[in-house]
Amino acid sequence: MNVFYVIAAAISYGCIATVLVFDVVFGFRALFHVKKDWIVSPPKGFSPLDYQRVIKGKTRPERLTRALLLWWAQNGYIRIAELNRTTVRVWKIKNMPAHDKADFYDRGTYVREREIFNHIFSGVKLNTGFKDVSLYRPLISRKSAEAINKSFSIGENEGVFGAGHFILKIVTQILCFVPYFLAIAWGEINSGGGMFVGLSIFSVIGVLALKYMVVVPPVIRYPFFTIWGGAPYAALFTFYIQNVNDPWYFGLAALLFYAIGTFVLILFADYREKENLKEYSDLFNFRKYLFFVRKNAVPEEGRCEILPFLYTIGLAPVLMGKFRPAVLPDWYEGERRLLL
Repeated sequence: MNVFYVIAAAISYGCIATVLVFDVVFGFRALFHVKKDWIVSPPKGFSPLDYQRVIKGKTRPERLTRALLLWWAQNGYIRIAELNRTTVRVWKIKNMPAHDKADFYDRGTYVREREIFNHIFSGVKLNTGFKDVSLYRPLISRKSAEAINKSFSIGENEGVFGAGHFILKIVTQILCFVPYFLAIAWGEINSGGGMFVGLSIFSVIGVLALKYMVVVPPVIRYPFFTIWGGAPYAALFTFYIQNVNDPWYFGLAALLFYAIGTFVLILFADYREKENLKEYSDLFNFRKYLFFVRKNAVPEEGRCEILPFLYTIGLAPVLMGKFRPAVLPDWYEGERRLLL
């Protein structure tokens, strides 16, 4: 048997095994090292942006339109009225106070949230001024959110993800690419064709564009990946099956691992500092509570407080019926109950 094939297969399966070990060891680290409790509500002052900061490592306000509207309304900053099936009218009742006069969970997140609020409602007069907001569009563009974050000297990830986390992510990504390139090399040697290198380059460009060119709007990024990444990858995978001698199936495993590892398995290679494990675990347990608590066990006065987090976590379509308040709060008008 070809020596290169044996070495490439050994390295590839070793990389795959290593990533799986990373997923088990680091992905479940919080669950094994932190006491699990029945968390029925987030901490006082804990906002949707705090949830994004802890879970994702960065706040993404452009994805949190409904959550932030409900959160701000509950805190008395705005009043909401439905206009039609997709749009609400928002009145600014009061400004968010400076951090030294406010109740919050994390100072850095609150200061950013206040800047975002001020950016959205700049020029809107108190009580009389209003802004029409589409529930299917971001409250603030990614470009504006990044401009706000850049105005702070301390990184948003500080205190959530340390250097160890990013090193782990980089190592995991490299381990996903190594078997892929070895499979490409073996395909070139075995088939004698020249299409492997060209297809692999296009596929890698597409993957990197999809994962890391976050400043490019999704409407452009996703089609770009389909053309430059997905199509070459599918052609490469099909050609490999039909034309390459692969008795140990390392090449096919490497091609599958390249895609699954880059977009799925890398998510579980998640390293957090010890002081952040409890915070992360509390949110995990809160999410578990949302799933398993009985409807009649949730007090009416506490349901509105949970709704912003249903949108933040992405569970509103599934669990809204359980937590929808029977009576509309005084800060909300609308028979359709678009948000409630």
